[in-house]
Amino acid sequence: MVNSMVFIPKKMNGGERLMFVDINITGQKRSALVNTRVSDLFISEKATRQLGLSIKKSNRKIKTVNSEDAPTVGVVRNVELQIREWKGNEEFKVIQLDDYDYVLGLNFLDRIQTALYLWADQIHIVTSPLSKIIVPVHRDMKVGTKVIEALSKFKSNETERLWAIRSQGVRIKVI
Repeated sequence: MVNSMVFIPKKMNGGERLMFVDINITGQKRSALVNTRVSDLFISEKATRQLGLSIKKSNRKIKTVNSEDAPTVGVVRNVELQIREWKGNEEFKVIQLDDYDYVLGLNFLDRIQTALYLWADQIHIVTSPLSKIIVPVHRDMKVGTKVIEALSKFKSNETERLWAIRSQGVRIKVI
């Protein structure tokens, strides 16, 4: 059974400016990659061990477009996560990550009602119609790194299908 779908782009010729936000996870200050092309919240197995979190083993797989299904290590549930004044207890998928220990994906950003202002290097978390939390974004330039990218779910009249968001240098296919 495939629960999340991601793909890893081929090596890019140029650089890509990546977005990071400061987070507090289980009382530890860290930096997380913000990637709107990722479906969920991800944490590396190494970071999970460093934070002393218990991994619930899972037989779930991550579907990648450019390679075979990859197994997840498991999940960590009820993880205390804070971004500025916003706080929540979240579930992270534990996977093998080479470059970043924490990845915040589109489903999470949507659920906590964020608006991205890329030109201002800010994310706004809307807490009520007249209130928001402004989160500064830090930029980093990475060349040729593996960046997890999401597959967004769209419904059609005939069937439910998964479509990939286009990315440079990646062959997209419908699953």
